[in-house]
Amino acid sequence: MRKLKAYRFRIYPTAEQEEMFRRISGCCRLVYNLGLEQRRTFWRQYRDTQGRHISCAGQRREIKDLKAEAAFLKEVPAHCLQMALVDLDSAFQRFFAGTGGYPRPRRRLRNDSFTFPDPEHIRLDVGRGILILPKFGRTARDNGPIRAVFHRQLEGRVRRVTIGRDGTHWYASVQVAVRVRRALKPEGITEADVVAADRGAVVPVATSDGALLGAPVTTERDRRKLKRLQKQLARTQRGSKRHLKALRRLRAKTAKLTRRRRDMTHQITSTFAKNHRVVIHEDLKVQAMTASAKGTVAEPGRNVAQKAGLNRSIVDVGWGEIERQLRYKLAWHGGVLLKVPAANTSRTCARCLTVDAASRVSRDRFRCTSCGHEADADVNAAIEIRRRGLIALGLRPRPGLPGLPVEPSAPSTAPCETREKEKSGTQPRGAIAPETVRA
Repeated sequence: MRKLKAYRFRIYPTAEQEEMFRRISGCCRLVYNLGLEQRRTFWRQYRDTQGRHISCAGQRREIKDLKAEAAFLKEVPAHCLQMALVDLDSAFQRFFAGTGGYPRPRRRLRNDSFTFPDPEHIRLDVGRGILILPKFGRTARDNGPIRAVFHRQLEGRVRRVTIGRDGTHWYASVQVAVRVRRALKPEGITEADVVAADRGAVVPVATSDGALLGAPVTTERDRRKLKRLQKQLARTQRGSKRHLKALRRLRAKTAKLTRRRRDMTHQITSTFAKNHRVVIHEDLKVQAMTASAKGTVAEPGRNVAQKAGLNRSIVDVGWGEIERQLRYKLAWHGGVLLKVPAANTSRTCARCLTVDAASRVSRDRFRCTSCGHEADADVNAAIEIRRRGLIALGLRPRPGLPGLPVEPSAPSTAPCETREKEKSGTQPRGAIAPETVRA
């Protein structure tokens, strides 16, 4: 079975090459926005007429007429302009399928990218560290080859290359077709293949093995700098040189935080995909959980500032991105991603299955009011998520498994008397009780 995979490499264009990059991306952005406006106008005029529609192939045929009106479009590769319309059509297909929003116009400094779709015109010389593309060939007349840093060996057959700007840096995304293993069948899953992950706002991921992975991406210092850059941008006049400089500084900072978040999520998800065949996590509606709580004028919301802070923390650790990467990386390695209901996972004792909100003594500590089981709160929730996943897979939890009851029974919601407080005090964040860690 073949899948598409992308490798992202840092490239170092010369001044002439960077000028050509900006020219090509600007022309592709113009074609994209014109195609979007054409579809909007067509829909307003013919939305009540049956049998009339506008297609990607029809729009691509009109590029020739567009070049006759705008001669500067002839200076850029024709296939890059066509791929801009292909991207527009893909955006509309996602919108009609309900998996994406309505396409928006592309903007400068935010959508500076273009794609070369012809494999026969693409050459990657990993040993010399150069990338040869149309308009960027061997000679100076063709702007010369692009210098790149290939930090990884490419696997598979090259399909296309996308050049894009992220902040102040340029990158080349190389799409390849690779052969992957087939997904694991349910009858081939054993208990040792299963691990659970609990996502948190402070610690991004806690596993049922007792590990705490990742850390918040944005620090308080980063937030202060972002606020200062946003103020500087707001004080400039739109369209001026100062506005453009302030916008570039802000884009560079946000791109740096994005790269930091992407690096963290890739490390976490790669660890899961390489070491486990089945990963279980909660079925969370991240988009609904991060919605604003300000309400309306008639019915204003409550605790708006606190909810906004929680939303920032959730977005900062990348819950949705972790799930997206887990899904396709597990598919590459023949694994599966399983979701279980999230109700009461943080209130359920992983040992006796007692459900009591009072057991969550703090954000990071769990002490059962029934059996006295004490552990990191996120790890306890991950063990409960794993138990639910094993039941969903038809696997009975092994008797005597650390952190799980010997004989699973129906959860009890009646709280019992709390045990006496230990004189040793509470454990620091990240210290896991021995009974919660799998052997």
